[in-house]
Amino acid sequence: TQSMPSEHDGLFKLAFSDPKHVAVELRAVLPPALLALLDLESLRLEPGSFVDDELTQSHSDLLLSVGLHGSDESARSGLVYVLFEHQSSVDPLMPLRLLEYVLKILRREIDRRKSVGLSPLPLPLVVPLVLHHSDSGWTAATDFESLFSAELLTLPDVAQFVPHFRFLLDDLSRLPDEAILARASRASERLVPLFLWALRDARSPERFL
Repeated sequence: TQSMPSEHDGLFKLAFSDPKHVAVELRAVLPPALLALLDLESLRLEPGSFVDDELTQSHSDLLLSVGLHGSDESARSGLVYVLFEHQSSVDPLMPLRLLEYVLKILRREIDRRKSVGLSPLPLPLVVPLVLHHSDSGWTAATDFESLFSAELLTLPDVAQFVPHFRFLLDDLSRLPDEAILARASRASERLVPLFLWALRDARSPERFL
């Protein structure tokens, strides 16, 4: 139905507007080396959406900031941004769309720093994360390079002109119930698997029940 994407997006925002729930997701999907650097207790939701106006009825995103261990949080100089995107269908151009969002986030951060007299450099890291569920599972590229001709990319003097960019994909489509439940390491986190099960199974009343 036409209403299903917005219902999924509403549940996504309800679930993950709470940074504590996002922390459970990040522990499950971030590379260990990056996860070790982040102070997940400092996670906080940032204002605004970066979804284009024509997509707001069928797509949803959240932006969160998280500090590094030992960084000066008051100066916001040691921040990593997490762009958390919900996707219930496969989009072959997702790497391009996310790259556009990342550039918007960086531009906003540069303007913020300039407004308070701070240097715009170094730029903060932005980690794009896509939470996906569909009948087919994710079948498209997760890196920007794959949108270009593979033949051209084999030429070193050509490949250098293609930005190296990829996003993290959490594809719930084929995950067993046990794998989702295992993400909750304590009783207080059990709501997160319930949210994820609901997102994954809402299209099938039989499977949902």
